[in-house]
Amino acid sequence: MRLPWLAAALILSAVLCALQWWAVTDFLYWRYDWFDVPMHYLGGITLAVFSAALLMHHRPRGFVGLLVVLFIGWEIFEYVFGIQRESNYPLDTLIDLVMDTLGALTVYVIGRLTVWRSH
Repeated sequence: MRLPWLAAALILSAVLCALQWWAVTDFLYWRYDWFDVPMHYLGGITLAVFSAALLMHHRPRGFVGLLVVLFIGWEIFEYVFGIQRESNYPLDTLIDLVMDTLGALTVYVIGRLTVWRSH
């Protein structure tokens, strides 16, 4: 049961990577203020699918804990390397974390309806 989740994580990672490459080469983050929002949602989905593959058994605390570390770690990475582009960085960070969480929540619901349904 783990292989389909790992395959999905790989496919989602490739899509996210391709979109990121396109966004950076065509300046989409600067041209469209909203482009960061769906990217964080997709990033939340991708990391959550990978986390679900690692934690095939229903372990909500482990799932949430791992994702919190990853999501906050990414925001710290953005700050340390000066990737932030918004003048209101705290609000942008909050929106990013909300979208990451919504993506992870989407995967959690799917996991509860499929591989974790017996728990």
